[in-house]
Amino acid sequence: MKKYSQQEKLLNFGISFLALGAFPLVWFLSQAILFRELTDLISRNMLVVIGLLVGSSFVFLLFSGMERIIKLAPIERRDSLEAKMFAGPSLFMIFLFLFYPAIRTIYLSFKDRYGTSFVGFENYLWSFNDTEMLVTIRNQIIWLVFVVFFTLFFGLIVGWLTDRLNKGEAFFKSIVFMPMAISAVGASAIFKFIYEYRPPPLTQIGILNGIRVSTGEQCYNNRVIDGVVKGYDDASCNRAVGWLQQRDLSNFQIGQSLESASWLDNILVNLPLNTVLLLVIMIWAYTGFAAVVFSAGIKAIPADIMEAGQIDGASELKIFVSIVIPYIKSTIIVVGTYMVITVLKAFDIVYVTTRGDLETNLLAVKMLDEFSKYRNIGRSSTVAVLIFICVIPIIIGNTYREKENSSL
Repeated sequence: MKKYSQQEKLLNFGISFLALGAFPLVWFLSQAILFRELTDLISRNMLVVIGLLVGSSFVFLLFSGMERIIKLAPIERRDSLEAKMFAGPSLFMIFLFLFYPAIRTIYLSFKDRYGTSFVGFENYLWSFNDTEMLVTIRNQIIWLVFVVFFTLFFGLIVGWLTDRLNKGEAFFKSIVFMPMAISAVGASAIFKFIYEYRPPPLTQIGILNGIRVSTGEQCYNNRVIDGVVKGYDDASCNRAVGWLQQRDLSNFQIGQSLESASWLDNILVNLPLNTVLLLVIMIWAYTGFAAVVFSAGIKAIPADIMEAGQIDGASELKIFVSIVIPYIKSTIIVVGTYMVITVLKAFDIVYVTTRGDLETNLLAVKMLDEFSKYRNIGRSSTVAVLIFICVIPIIIGNTYREKENSSL
């Protein structure tokens, strides 16, 4: 191993500092100052043209200058220095737009609503004592449990069934995967029409209420029959239900028939129906994604193993439980991890449908409410930190899993 002189070590350190520190800093500041000064002077279209010409030219000159400096280093060190030169701006941007905001958010979570005075753990005490915040945490836990479980469950079933098809597999997968092509806002708007409620005697345009009020011999959703408008005002007709306004099942017959003395009955009666109806939207949207990923994992299972199970007389269910699930265990963990993070970031569905009202709020929506509606920087930062804390176990678990896989 070659030993470097003190001068060569200092030169290598200086170039490394330029590549990872000074170079990306100059690169970023030059772009930021240039466009900040020009924003108020020229039009947006002209600014784009200047950015493409001047900005890219300046970046080229910076890289060209760094390359000339790197050539002053020993030959065997140039490859690593060139790698640092290209990685420097990326690492700088990651720190600037990821790590610095995270550290700043943690810092602000210990301050008051204006972000000026320290209040210690007051915001964290609020998050576990405020009634509205406790409801939000409850809803987030319900989403985490049910969305992740049912997305994996339905995804496994659909992925397994599509893999068993002889014809039409691609078409069926495209149909199942189609909800992923719809944005969360679009999916929320679709289901908002499904759950739509209008006060009687108005025509119910929501699918659920349209079916509900039309059940019965004398019940019609304001249909015109023989020139007469037939409604659902008969006593035998079912009443329209404001589905997204139902905080529990107490207004339904099933809720009234349950005995409140049993703890299980209490849980069922107090089931937050509107929250459950909202999480159905995410399950519907992501089942296709999970099914396609699981189907790819199932196809990777060696055919000999599947045939051996069939020769031994194992049923399809036994093969699925004993062979398929253990073989794609890592895929299930990856999809489950992705869904947990997606649920923790869930925002669009709640914001579009209920705006977080009627006890349907989630942490991401609550964070925005505290910042924009209540103008409380400290509490908003605290909610953001809570979301980050929920992600930490997932990160640690995946890190250990990757270490175990690499050691095998």
